[in-house]
Amino acid sequence: MGRKKKYNKNEERLEMEERRPRSNIASDAKRGVAAVFLFALALVLILGFLDKAGVVGTYLSVKSGLAIGWVKMIFPFFLILAGIILLLKKETSFYVYKLVGLIVILVGLSGFFHWFFSAEKMVSVAKAGSGGGYVGLGVAQLAVKYLGQAGGLVIILALILCGFIVAFNFSIINFIARMRSLGSKDESEVMPETTGTPTEKEIIESEIKVENSQDKNGDKKTETEDDSNIKKIEFVEGPDKFENDKNGPSFSRKSFSESIRSSFLGGKNSAGKKSKNNQDGWVFPPVDLLEKSSGAAVSGDTEKNAEIIERTLKNFGIDVERGEIKVGPAVTQYSFRPAVGVKISRILALQNDLALALAVHPIRLEAPIPGKSLIGIEAPNKVPAMVCLRDVVASKDFAERDSDLTLALGKDVSGNYILGNLEKMPHLMIAGSTGTGKSVSINSIITTLLYQNSPKDLKFLMIDPKRVELSLYNKIPHLLSDVIVDNNKVLNALKWAVGEMERRYRLLQEISSRDIKSYNDKIKKGEKRKYQNPETGEIIEEELESLPFIVIVIDEVADLMGSHGKIVEGSIVRLAQMARAVGIHLIVSTQRPSVEVLTGLIKANITTRIAFQVATQIDSRTILDMAGAEKLLGNGDMLYLSASSPKPRRIQGVFISEAEVKRVVKFIRNQKIDEEEVPSDLDTGEGEDASKSFSQAPQGLLEFNSHNEDDDELLEQAKEVVIQAKKASASLLQRRLRVGYARAARLLDILEDKGIVGPSDGAKPREVYSSEENPGYVDPMSDQMKRDKWQM
Repeated sequence: MGRKKKYNKNEERLEMEERRPRSNIASDAKRGVAAVFLFALALVLILGFLDKAGVVGTYLSVKSGLAIGWVKMIFPFFLILAGIILLLKKETSFYVYKLVGLIVILVGLSGFFHWFFSAEKMVSVAKAGSGGGYVGLGVAQLAVKYLGQAGGLVIILALILCGFIVAFNFSIINFIARMRSLGSKDESEVMPETTGTPTEKEIIESEIKVENSQDKNGDKKTETEDDSNIKKIEFVEGPDKFENDKNGPSFSRKSFSESIRSSFLGGKNSAGKKSKNNQDGWVFPPVDLLEKSSGAAVSGDTEKNAEIIERTLKNFGIDVERGEIKVGPAVTQYSFRPAVGVKISRILALQNDLALALAVHPIRLEAPIPGKSLIGIEAPNKVPAMVCLRDVVASKDFAERDSDLTLALGKDVSGNYILGNLEKMPHLMIAGSTGTGKSVSINSIITTLLYQNSPKDLKFLMIDPKRVELSLYNKIPHLLSDVIVDNNKVLNALKWAVGEMERRYRLLQEISSRDIKSYNDKIKKGEKRKYQNPETGEIIEEELESLPFIVIVIDEVADLMGSHGKIVEGSIVRLAQMARAVGIHLIVSTQRPSVEVLTGLIKANITTRIAFQVATQIDSRTILDMAGAEKLLGNGDMLYLSASSPKPRRIQGVFISEAEVKRVVKFIRNQKIDEEEVPSDLDTGEGEDASKSFSQAPQGLLEFNSHNEDDDELLEQAKEVVIQAKKASASLLQRRLRVGYARAARLLDILEDKGIVGPSDGAKPREVYSSEENPGYVDPMSDQMKRDKWQM
């Protein structure tokens, strides 16, 4: 009965609302009408002051003078400003606060102009329409009567300031902080530079001696790293000082960098290319921190092997002409030209027979060799050669690179160094079985980027679910955050990256730039961002900061896809599709190359891929869309597929040891930089909020907490909904709370962590454990209305 009665009441209320007359004019149109009226009134007042608005203008001029006195001369501008505020599409509270602030300013100014007159003359001045009029009379008379002449002035000025703060959202603390920062900047510009800096060679030699002594003594102590989950992101600009010792003297950037170049690097950076960041004071790691290659590859009797291959093919009725023999670091390529009329498929079918004849396994056939009318038979060397990172970084090809996002990949069978340009890739996928060289390849790529870019030009966001592969890089200034090792925090990190991408696109749009390079070039030329202040209507010029490249490294994406598959895939695909133009690049690695991990969408958007040795041909097809990776040797032997090559290229990957990485990281950490103190509670949000957190803290502190939604305003409502419904699902929260799926799923995760709901069980709703919020009933009749309330 109660439910039916309530239903009838609702019907009656709806019918009355339908009978009530409604206006078809939209709220924007209403505000527009009011704004036009205010503009017209302002113009009439101005014309009335000039005696050009007839009787009405003269009347308004006289009455406004009696009301606010001399303030009537600026009153039209207040009306115009109020009209502009009404035209803005904001919430109701926005208009209320702005208009109230303007009124307070107007009243305060009236009182200020009337304060200059003595108490005896205040009334006569107001009657004459001078001073602050009758409004000013009321304010000034009250202030002077109860606070005296000086105290009254203080209160009137405070009233004007309060109105200004409310109307223009003015922050006194930010203003003081800005003035202090400008003062400190001026002082830093006139500070003299110190001299007598040590050379970089001496510092490096001392560091290497210390490391060598530790290795000889068997000291396996490593630097203590904070292995806790993500704490903070620190966006730091280039260093201001380098401190050789925490308690020792500090050296200026210019003198230190000049001494390094003159004594050790000869005016060039460690890669042999003239440094573009010397003005930033950043010193690139020298190549002496890396180890040289030792030994050469031993391929055996190549002439004999070529003869065996030729004879074996002839035994199967295939005539070939011997071509060039190339000895690479890991394999030797024997090239042959088949006779006219010989199908390539016949040669490919003899792969196992050739391996048996050569007594080596495995061999790989490349038919044909790209750009040549030859087939290549690649056999492993008896003793492979190691390709060290120092050889690539010190090479001429690397010194003549076009981009500072160049990747050192390795050396091909022809002995040429293979370099990749991350800007053109623009993303990279690395896959292969465990122990085949993926982590070494990632370390070599990261180290190569560190050799080319200062923290001002490049930032890393590293995700390492395995916890041990990338933790060596913690605390370097290039990191946006300590290495992320918690899967729950990965979602926030990727969400932040998407928000930052959208923020950068908005910046590029505002200054009409196509990509990050043209944007940074315009900033170097001194171009500023111009925009209209929505509150005052004035055109404001704002200096823009250069945008660093951001490289997101995910060491094991399979673990993330297993726990948060759809969300992780969506973020990766979104970044891979759009992030290239704004300087955000992905490097994704996995040891499980299956279609569940490397989905079609991910592969379609990440076309540059590196395949290390895999177990089956199916895995190779999953990575490269063709066979071949199952024939690799391991230990850095890879197939590199890029947009510039129709077929994968076989490369021996670059090797870098853990000790080398530690030396480079230690050198970078020793370059002390000034870290601005930024509130540590900044957090990532969705869309606009996430991008704001980056822009508010360009030098640093953002947190990727796993459950920052604990303070979600809907958490308590979600708890009540699931307890009352005695079941929990994302669709239920979507309907009841009117939120999106992502937020509903996060609320469910938080409720599960708090022990309120159980884990997911396929398509079934989650079980609700807590029932303490359920309403209890003693008398069914008396509690009928209470029951109806929550059941509806």
